[in-house]
Amino acid sequence: MIGYVQIHRQIMDWEWYQCPKVSRLWFHLILKVNFKDKKWQGKLIKRGQVITSNEKLANDLSLTIQVIRTALQKLKDSGCIKITTTNKYTLITVVNYHHFQSSEASNNNQNNIQKTNKQQTNNTKSTTTKEGKKENNLNKVKINERRNIFKNKVFALTTFNYKVLNDFFKYWSELNANKTMMRCEAERFFEIEKRLEKWNKTEKFSKGLVSISNEDDNR
Repeated sequence: MIGYVQIHRQIMDWEWYQCPKVSRLWFHLILKVNFKDKKWQGKLIKRGQVITSNEKLANDLSLTIQVIRTALQKLKDSGCIKITTTNKYTLITVVNYHHFQSSEASNNNQNNIQKTNKQQTNNTKSTTTKEGKKENNLNKVKINERRNIFKNKVFALTTFNYKVLNDFFKYWSELNANKTMMRCEAERFFEIEKRLEKWNKTEKFSKGLVSISNEDDNR
């Protein structure tokens, strides 16, 4: 099995992050599910799905079947996965798998790896020049003024709740080491509303995963 998976840092806020058994199973499923649709014994197994069994998962992770059952139930109750069971197999679907994996990025990754080494020197020179010009232009307007402008634009989007807006602003307004540029200004493209929509979906997903940690600690 080749390739990689993308995990957002906000996973650290997930309720099961500090529960070794549940989080281990979760990461294992993220790694095992199909990245693209595939046929299995005449059945279409879609992207984000995997055919498995409690026995197979227990063997893969060196855990007991009862531990696997309990962990799967918690993931299911948290809205992380859906489970379809037959007399022959268990089909597990990772909910909102596209939030974790960008098909475009991963499909292009293998081809890009070989090209990257050849292009790295030229690209680095070009990028350095462009970024230098961008930073010089930005420095014409004081960083505090730009930060306030960015803040006003973010908080003008009142369809999002205050916490989402505040967390988004704090993250994307973080300054570089020289205190000359915000994180958002280092991005080549940055549409605030689109970024907020994605941020909000990720936060909702994280909250959906954070509800039963105390119950697991008591086990």
